[in-house]
Amino acid sequence: MPEDTYGAACLADDELTPDELRRKKVRKAKRAVRSELSVSGGDWRRRGFAESDVLRCGAATYSRVRKRGRDHLTVKLLRRVDGVTEDLPRVDVRTISADEFRQRYEAPRVPCILTHAMDSWPCFTQGSEHKWTWEGLRSRFGHHKFKVGSDDDGYAVRLRFCHFCDYVQDRAGHGAAADDSPLYVFDGTFAERDGSAALLRDYTPPAFFADDLFALVGEKRRPPYRWVVFGPQRSGSALHIDPLATSAWNALCCGRKRWVLIPPGVPRAAVKPKGIPDPSEAVSWFTHVLPQCLAPDWPHGRVLQCIQQPGEIMFVPAGWWHAVLNLDHTLAVTQNVTTPANFQAAWRHTRVARPKLSAKWLIALRAQRPELAAQADACEAAGYGDVSESSPSSSSSSSDSSSSDESADSEAPKKADAAEPMADADERYTPAGVLPLKRTSMDVVTPVAATDMWTGQGASWTRRRPTQTMCS
Repeated sequence: MPEDTYGAACLADDELTPDELRRKKVRKAKRAVRSELSVSGGDWRRRGFAESDVLRCGAATYSRVRKRGRDHLTVKLLRRVDGVTEDLPRVDVRTISADEFRQRYEAPRVPCILTHAMDSWPCFTQGSEHKWTWEGLRSRFGHHKFKVGSDDDGYAVRLRFCHFCDYVQDRAGHGAAADDSPLYVFDGTFAERDGSAALLRDYTPPAFFADDLFALVGEKRRPPYRWVVFGPQRSGSALHIDPLATSAWNALCCGRKRWVLIPPGVPRAAVKPKGIPDPSEAVSWFTHVLPQCLAPDWPHGRVLQCIQQPGEIMFVPAGWWHAVLNLDHTLAVTQNVTTPANFQAAWRHTRVARPKLSAKWLIALRAQRPELAAQADACEAAGYGDVSESSPSSSSSSSDSSSSDESADSEAPKKADAAEPMADADERYTPAGVLPLKRTSMDVVTPVAATDMWTGQGASWTRRRPTQTMCS
């Protein structure tokens, strides 16, 4: 049913009731974020995903149990439901050292879920006045405007959190419950804005990722890397690979998320086929593409799935395709990170995609991490090979809420990006101390086979040579 405008568009804000004002602001945000859809014409609900069974995998199961002569209704949020298997190991951070984690998971790029890493975080601790709940965040940040997307010119679209909360919780036919792919807070500037900077004190990045190498270039120069992520059911991120060969962690405070991970090296055409309606929306990818990837005859290795529970941190290594669907209303924080374990891949991508940034980075590395600067020099001498999406450590430029919005979260289009256009090797900016780019063939890491790829303890990998090489 199309959303009722109530004639509110013709009235000044101070002439509207609070409910009319909220709906007006939400409609304005929707039009800006997805200008191709008509809000009043009902396009936000045209696919019927709100009535579909896309969330069925996370539905609560109810059963009656006979105890002591009485019937008791029990509710269980199952991990294994409707074909969603728990393919990822859960790693208790209290029982593993940083070196062990790096050797067993980070260096071989094995996805996993960290448990008990959030036990002392104010945003998750029971009884903390800073515990993240919808009402708690509304009381603290209700009048602050968080980013819910970008308009056609790349400018951030923002919505007051009190209006966003009402939109999420409105089940009268005018809120998120009726939309195919609801609005989703994905804000990468929260730490720099006075109204939301306090959120930064509510969590501490896991110790496993403390050696964040992009921090060497400074907060203002480094690429966007941290976001608060607040979303209703059926929102999420369509399939993508994180930019600049970074790894990522995602800490969930409230609700549950369904994750799908696809191994590095799987070609884009196999996981993001053309002709899919609304390809940048998570719910569309889960509905139309995921069933193809789960088919027994799919030739590209095993697809991994899991349901992330509150208090758990998902670790996504560099190069893995991943998509996320919120099964409940969720509150989370996420960061991208480059550590020594994935430095070489991150350096290759940064050198190709952001040459001026890489020059500044190399200067900082020579001064503070000379052993890594030596690795960068070795990469220069060896060439850069294939850093496309299908390579094992590729970046993504897809336009879903966790790729373009994540990597370009700004009030205005990034001028720095325009100043660093992609160019041929002989035309690329080459500052002093950095060799001209040279493209050569390189090994591409791919899974052995669907049956061998995942053992529960780690990944089994082999190396192959690409059939074609890239030359300058």
